[in-house]
Amino acid sequence: MRILFLSQRFLMPMDTGGKIRTGNILKYLSRDNEITLISNVEEPKDTPYLPEMKNFCSRFIPVPWKEASRSHPLFHLKLLFQCLSHHPISPLNDYSHALRTAVEKEAATGNYDIAICDFAQSALMFHNIRGLPTLLFQHNVESMIPKRHYLQASNPLARLFWWLQWKKWLAYEGKEMARFTRVIAVSETDRDTYRELYGSEHVDTIPTGTDIDFFAPQPGKEEKNLLVFCGSMDWLPNQDAVEFFATDVLPEIRKSTPDAHFLIVGRKPAPALVEKLAKEGQVTFTGWVEDTRPYLARAAIVVVPIRIGGGTRMKIYEAMAMGKAVVSTHIGAEGLGLKGGETIAYGDDAQVLAKQINTLLRDQNTRTILGDAGRKLVEKHYSWQRVSMSFKENCDRVVSPA
Repeated sequence: MRILFLSQRFLMPMDTGGKIRTGNILKYLSRDNEITLISNVEEPKDTPYLPEMKNFCSRFIPVPWKEASRSHPLFHLKLLFQCLSHHPISPLNDYSHALRTAVEKEAATGNYDIAICDFAQSALMFHNIRGLPTLLFQHNVESMIPKRHYLQASNPLARLFWWLQWKKWLAYEGKEMARFTRVIAVSETDRDTYRELYGSEHVDTIPTGTDIDFFAPQPGKEEKNLLVFCGSMDWLPNQDAVEFFATDVLPEIRKSTPDAHFLIVGRKPAPALVEKLAKEGQVTFTGWVEDTRPYLARAAIVVVPIRIGGGTRMKIYEAMAMGKAVVSTHIGAEGLGLKGGETIAYGDDAQVLAKQINTLLRDQNTRTILGDAGRKLVEKHYSWQRVSMSFKENCDRVVSPA
């Protein structure tokens, strides 16, 4: 199959959930399919990774791009004008005329069987694709993210901002999805939400995956009462999660486990957040790390206190693949179909989360049973090879509906 694939964000380093999912799927697809990948490339930051693009595609088309600095006054002025648009902010930030031109030029060659758009934020670049089946790869129900921000916010201005973004995403997401031949969602939960919100009946699903060889158990590395969270700290749902855990959950845990330590592993933590949570004591940020496995190996428990977001969290399968006990909110494990008490423990408020964590910290045997069951589950069902096969089957149905 000849595939034209738009990944607006350069895939390397693979340090976010979206990059990890897309990158691993492309690695497997590129073995038996001819893939042309188009992405923005920012020099000199991305230049060292360019030789690695051969792992994802047969041909790579880089489009020069410069990410705006959030500390620059023009960024905030631009943000103000974007708030006046009928589109949500993130598709406007990601839009690139040069990228759109590159996609349209390639699609018009007639050399492809299918064109795939990664994330709804990039859908504006697909408006002029004609005579070619198109597929939208949806990693999240994007409208759910601002909705949950709105529900969690207490500041009136923040609530107004997130309410407006929620309503704009509802209009944008449904309209853009309808432009595509088919849509792929990352869980049946997301697929059902699309049907409920937008009446979308052209949505297929793939499971979430993990690299079961890379993420493998490392016995003997666990540190007593160490709680670990992994996730990009420039993503607002993760920022909310660690702040909630450090300020509301951790004090409850310390009533029974005074020496509990919270380790936050992920790129670009905001200085203000680091300073704020430092006051809680026994909270550590690593910043960007090349490999999360040494930190996961040290965890007594991996925590996923997500209250905002959509899609599915690969961090849970990564922890399970390493044989770790995981405690999560139901939103954190949304769409994964994991049963509480069998492969994961659940809690949605501070008291229940703290109780679940303290119970597991006191019981090494139960932690081991939970971790072993999680490892067996991902080995059987959630390797990237299986996920990629499912993705390819969906592509086949788009190209040859019969």
